[in-house]
Amino acid sequence: MSYAVCRMQKVKSAGLKGMQFHNQRERESRTNEDIDRERTHENYDLQNDKNINYNERVKDIIDSQKTGTRKTRKDAVLVNELLVTSDRDFFEQLDPGEQKRFFEESYKLFSERYGKQNIAYATVHNDEQTPHMHLGVVPMRDGKLQGKNVFNRQELLWLQDKFPEHMKKQGFELKRGERGSDRKHIETAKFKKQTLEKEIDFLEKNLAVKKDEWTAYSDKVKSDLEVPAKRHMKNVEVPTGEKSMFGLGKEIMKTEKKPTKNVVISERDYKNLVTAVRDNDKLKQHVSNLMSTDMAREYKKLSKEHGQVKEKYSGLVERFNENVNDYNELLEENKSLKSKISDLKRDVSLIYESTKEFLKERTDGLKAFKNVFKGFVDKVKDKTTQFQEKHDLEPKKNEFELTHNREVKKERSRDQGMSL
Repeated sequence: MSYAVCRMQKVKSAGLKGMQFHNQRERESRTNEDIDRERTHENYDLQNDKNINYNERVKDIIDSQKTGTRKTRKDAVLVNELLVTSDRDFFEQLDPGEQKRFFEESYKLFSERYGKQNIAYATVHNDEQTPHMHLGVVPMRDGKLQGKNVFNRQELLWLQDKFPEHMKKQGFELKRGERGSDRKHIETAKFKKQTLEKEIDFLEKNLAVKKDEWTAYSDKVKSDLEVPAKRHMKNVEVPTGEKSMFGLGKEIMKTEKKPTKNVVISERDYKNLVTAVRDNDKLKQHVSNLMSTDMAREYKKLSKEHGQVKEKYSGLVERFNENVNDYNELLEENKSLKSKISDLKRDVSLIYESTKEFLKERTDGLKAFKNVFKGFVDKVKDKTTQFQEKHDLEPKKNEFELTHNREVKKERSRDQGMSL
């Protein structure tokens, strides 16, 4: 069973125009080997009837819902683009109508989830190796642009779980990617690699067939014909160098056999030779005709394509391996960051205990201490919230506050136990 693929990419202002050029095939490089220009007319947009200006559309979406007066930051994420697809085998089993329904059902799910008013575009590409949809979501919520809240970790997990589940309910046989595994989800490169492997196999089989046909014709043309032949000889009068005593000094002649420029062959060999020459002329003409026919052109075309695809495949494998190396480096970096986070949490706990002891020593009575300490925790909370809002960070409880909440919870449990 094929995997459902829904990959999210953040797009800022600097990348929006380039995304427009690619998705709508505007000023797209003619040398892009992944695009079949003869099929570009098969592309369509489920959100828009015609090409749009991405910057203008995104600005309209933000301005129509924005409640504050604060300007959008230059480095803000304006669009979260979802790449929706599966592998080539999955799409080859669908007729064109079902392929379109696959993308329509995906579009419907995400429109309901994020609001149709927030969908900037939903472009389906049928002119590349594997059909796929680029769906651009402007992450507006509560009158603010807040990509980190709309597409947080929980939302990304929701996408991985619910998208394949929804599509399966619509009749498409798809499964979810493996959770928590070390599987390298470098989907675009992976699908191109798989597609090229199949294309190479197809071309090699076609080349083998064409080579067999070509060899069959070539073998019919005899390059060497063995015909037994003898030199034609005739009697020739040649001088002996002696003078005749009776011929008044006339030179004496003698008869010798000399080869002529002709050869003698049997009648049967002659007929075979004539037949072979005629057959060769016919076959050579046939081969010459084939050279200008579809078979010869197809053979040359397949040979050329085979070389190009192998070269392209080698490049993709190299890039794929580079991505895997980057992925493994990120894993190591994440391990290091987790270790640092653990150290920081321990430091916060020490600061928490030191602060508590400091205030306790300077406060009369347990109740007064608790009130003072609670006020201090609230101040830390306010400062943290202000920092998160200023830097457009996801709202999250700070470690100081979490430590305090855990301690309060323990005290309540202990008090309840004592009362029992």
